[in-house]
Amino acid sequence: MVAAYWLKRVPWWSIGLAIGCIAAFAIPWVADSLIYDRAAIARGELWRLLTAHVVHYSASHLLNNVLVLLPAVLLSEIRSRKELLHVLAVSATAIGVAIFIFEPGILRYAGASGISLALIVYVALRGIAGNPRWRTVCGLVLALVGVKLAAESLFGWQLVNWEHESGFVTVTLAHVIGVGAGMAVWCAHIFSDKLVRFVPTQAARINRLRQI
Repeated sequence: MVAAYWLKRVPWWSIGLAIGCIAAFAIPWVADSLIYDRAAIARGELWRLLTAHVVHYSASHLLNNVLVLLPAVLLSEIRSRKELLHVLAVSATAIGVAIFIFEPGILRYAGASGISLALIVYVALRGIAGNPRWRTVCGLVLALVGVKLAAESLFGWQLVNWEHESGFVTVTLAHVIGVGAGMAVWCAHIFSDKLVRFVPTQAARINRLRQI
């Protein structure tokens, strides 16, 4: 019983994503099978829309993304594994589909920055309702994400010049969609939470009226 309890507490998704990112970087044929490849997707290899997020172009690209992704995934998984899966599924799908539809010039895409931003935004929005100190931290995180997106979209600013360092460019659309996906999942869960509280309350009121 104790072993089963601790096994449930292990952050399997955080560990799995870390292993997936490292394996995709270390084993070329794994990366080739998972990366977003527009021609392959058009042929029906739709899984690439999701799996591209664990592929990275260089060691610095991998390290930069993992240092952001893992804390965000871990915080989400500690809170709720189900919510983590919702954010991952929605953000990974939305980013892949958006790039395929709106960025036809992008033939290959990889990186976890988009889903990392989705998780950061989701965790921060959830944390706004926490204790005052945590609320302040979450508010600051959301403000920084907003500034980053505005700087990228309006001025083309990048935290790291990947084109100069590793020969590829940042896809701002992936970051915008990631943030939007995190907000969308948060809104859905807030609505669901309120609905769960509302239904029993209404049922209790109806029962009291019947008794009267």
